[in-house]
Amino acid sequence: MNKLRSFLLFITFALPKAGAKLGGFPLYISLISSLYFMVSGLLYVFKKKIELFFVLLPILLVLVMFLFNQLSFTGNEYYGSGHLGSASVIAYITSFFSFLCYYGALQIKNSEEWKRNLVFIFYILVIYALMQKIFGDYKVTIPGITANYQDAITPDFLAGKNNMIWGIGYLKATSTYQNGNLFGANLLLIGFAVISNFIVDNKKVIIPISLLCIVVLLTASVSIYIGLIAGLLWMFFTSKNNSGRSIIFFLLGIFFLSLLLFFVFTTDNVFSEIIRERLFNRDLSEGSGRIEKINEYLEIVGNNFWVLINGMLFYDRKFDEIYEVLPAAILQIFGLPLLVYYIWFLAVKLKAIVKSPYMLPFIAYFTASLSDGAYWLPPTATNLFILLGLCTLWNKKVKHNEIIN
Repeated sequence: MNKLRSFLLFITFALPKAGAKLGGFPLYISLISSLYFMVSGLLYVFKKKIELFFVLLPILLVLVMFLFNQLSFTGNEYYGSGHLGSASVIAYITSFFSFLCYYGALQIKNSEEWKRNLVFIFYILVIYALMQKIFGDYKVTIPGITANYQDAITPDFLAGKNNMIWGIGYLKATSTYQNGNLFGANLLLIGFAVISNFIVDNKKVIIPISLLCIVVLLTASVSIYIGLIAGLLWMFFTSKNNSGRSIIFFLLGIFFLSLLLFFVFTTDNVFSEIIRERLFNRDLSEGSGRIEKINEYLEIVGNNFWVLINGMLFYDRKFDEIYEVLPAAILQIFGLPLLVYYIWFLAVKLKAIVKSPYMLPFIAYFTASLSDGAYWLPPTATNLFILLGLCTLWNKKVKHNEIIN
């Protein structure tokens, strides 16, 4: 069972798009992995009566939403089949309930081995992304492995997935995830989890940090840039080794970074083009259309207060989905009670690691998710909660060793 679990973990982290599509439906091994850890987590919960409440409450709230839709007394806004298709409804509910993967991850017996495995996966993702930029994004594609088979044999398939920055003709680095923001969000989780383990094991972090920064830049995603900066700042200001010497090194790092940025902006190179196009040559005030969607949602809530409580999962009027901004998306689709539940669940589970380096990947990811966390695109939700489970196990091991010593 450990070998099967390890294989599924490797696929979901390193090769999430391995597989093919049948009639447009994705048959990815990573989806099997997600289902496995969700079912495994559910079985684990049934053995822990206290944790069973964490599962029954959101199920009950979703059922109330459905019944409200069918027995609505607020008029035509709810009664009916709903605006979202059945596929979207299933996708939203599945992503939301991916928190079950946290419990599935708690049953991983070889968690210490996965410290090494995750480093290996991190380097695979980074090297593949760099190969995309060096040899060409399509030349390194392996059909059915690094991209699903149908997409891999389709000309310019990556450009068709909102990866092309037309202003400079640059294709975002997507690695094996096929989408720049999706890859960036998962790279923050995986990369900072690796860095966390390096910190705990007193290993030098300069190589993984440098690679993470370079490849995050190549994703050309402002949201991921913000997540990276938040992670690095959290890492420094919560370090237990912030002596006068480390502060001096930090200031020297800022100085050399300034020199590097000066060189980047005074020469012609891909990095300067990306930064100029993504940060300086675009209007960020509207949040790439996100603000408009939020304003539309607020207007709908102003006309029908029940939308705030019941969400829009079963709303039968046309609306724009705020799927990029995670808190706003949960509020819009699932309503205020399930947003409160989601925050409460995370607060309870993160409390165990909040004072450890293992908080790093989640600070970086949730900061990025305020703009775009790619949560609703598989496998981000799965990876998020599997890594939360792994970080919990690793932190328990650290505390156990401290008690023994």
